[in-house]
Amino acid sequence: MATNYLYGTVLTGEAVAANNRGENIGNTTTLQKVFHQDDLHTSVSAESIRFAIRYRFQLQGLRVNRSYDGGSGKLVYVDEKRTGWDPSREVFVDDDLMGFMDAVAAAKEREEEEGEEAEDDADASGAKAKGKKGKQAPRPKARGKTTKRPSPLAVGRAVSLRPYRGELSYNAVSGDKTENKLSLYSAEMHTTEYQYSFGLNLGDVVDKRNIGHLVDAILDPPPVAGNHARFAYDFSPASIVLRLTHAHSSRIQNCFDHDEARRTYKVDRLLHRVQSGDVPAGELIVAGEIAATQAGSRLKELGATVVPGIAAAGVETRARIARLGKPFAAVAASGAGG
Repeated sequence: MATNYLYGTVLTGEAVAANNRGENIGNTTTLQKVFHQDDLHTSVSAESIRFAIRYRFQLQGLRVNRSYDGGSGKLVYVDEKRTGWDPSREVFVDDDLMGFMDAVAAAKEREEEEGEEAEDDADASGAKAKGKKGKQAPRPKARGKTTKRPSPLAVGRAVSLRPYRGELSYNAVSGDKTENKLSLYSAEMHTTEYQYSFGLNLGDVVDKRNIGHLVDAILDPPPVAGNHARFAYDFSPASIVLRLTHAHSSRIQNCFDHDEARRTYKVDRLLHRVQSGDVPAGELIVAGEIAATQAGSRLKELGATVVPGIAAAGVETRARIARLGKPFAAVAASGAGG
């Protein structure tokens, strides 16, 4: 049976990104940065995006293993050790899509090995002092069992579309000022769009209804924290490119590029790959603001499905997945219970 993948690249709308807590240098709160195309760009971690997707499942009332308690700021598990994981029965949506690993057994094994090494060193020292020769037979090692499930969902780090040019804001701490304590601080800001890519191995998802839940979460995510804590930054797609395929390589990852001359974006690399036949146009669903551009019109001419609405892209994506066969039929319904 052929492997089916759902790949996607999301481009957010333009907004001001900033960080008001977390990492800082001196009295300046910083944004994470990466080098991209030989220039400095701000970035948002894949972990922050994955957290938002998982939290969205919680907000929707789906059956999740890990919940976030906003009051205490702690994570609460139903089955932290995954002792009840059984793919033949009902599974948690987050464990199903995002996988897990319980490394306690491996840590215990490492501790035992370190203890044995210390004992061996002591035995060797004692044998040398007594003039004994020869090696002792190795002790059998107690091997633990690591409980794990590889994640069917892969999420890439979000990278700003526009290079970072050193935007800063200067602020003062509110309330009474304390003598000899610095009340001034600054925060890095960046006016930009962000793009990130994801991939999902559809065959590895146990409960196929969860594929639909992921599509909903990508199209309508809650606030992504991390570098945007306390600041409103909409991480939903302003434009999106999706690909349903048997190919093991996405070929649409981070397909948006900044067009500095026109103060917008371009998808020249994507167009080239479609025109060359490396990405079959019929596998693509293109939606959002890009639909009204020349690139969107050209992709439609080449055979891609191009729709102006993000929600319409979700409906089309679920319908295509549902047509893959009977196991995927439940994906067609949006918001199905899980």
